[in-house]
Amino acid sequence: MKIVKISIISIFCLLLILAGGFYVWTQFYYEATEDALAFVNEQEGPYLVFGDESATTGVVFYQGAKVEAAAYSYLGAELAKEGYFVVIPQLPLNLAILGFNEAQSIMEQYDQVENWYLGGHSLGGAMASRFAYLNEQLVEGIIYLASYPADDFSQSNIPKLSIYGEVDQIATLETMETKRELFSPNTTWSMIEGGNHANFGMYGPQKGDNEGLMPASEQRDETVATILNWLDQQQN
Repeated sequence: MKIVKISIISIFCLLLILAGGFYVWTQFYYEATEDALAFVNEQEGPYLVFGDESATTGVVFYQGAKVEAAAYSYLGAELAKEGYFVVIPQLPLNLAILGFNEAQSIMEQYDQVENWYLGGHSLGGAMASRFAYLNEQLVEGIIYLASYPADDFSQSNIPKLSIYGEVDQIATLETMETKRELFSPNTTWSMIEGGNHANFGMYGPQKGDNEGLMPASEQRDETVATILNWLDQQQN
């Protein structure tokens, strides 16, 4: 009996140590740059919102792993200029895997929006597609930035847009190629020549990534233009 108690206590202590270590790890995250924060106009609770909530079409965008949500405020601001309503939620511990169902709450809160698209960067894109996989009737399409599905969409016809960087050392070209079989047949592919992983957002260099071969601002602008063109095509 004593041995069992000692074993239980030991396991409990180990779990506490692991949980504490995980929490500490999440506290070392990538903060949005001052330039990114300049594009944040409105915040409603944990949501950064851009544009008119009575817009016909909305976009929910999930942050990359351990990246502050505000790092993608430029994307939200630029899409809002073209009439889209954009919501970027600040997900728990900056990890989309801990809050991938947040899109449901957003859609319920902003119920005047008729059509919703989901997107995300890196892990954020994978978790946005996880929500879409489980709730395909709620989603018009999915946008991936240096990302790929967490589930097999090969038998689905849901529209998808995949934008990735030529010199990305995290979501590498080789990785993106091996993950193509998970995408739906209705996928548009767009490689940014000279683009890397971190420059889809505004949070500085990312550990393990290559330096981009083009200015970061140009990578973001090309990303925005590609998304806008794709969204226009979906609605025409």
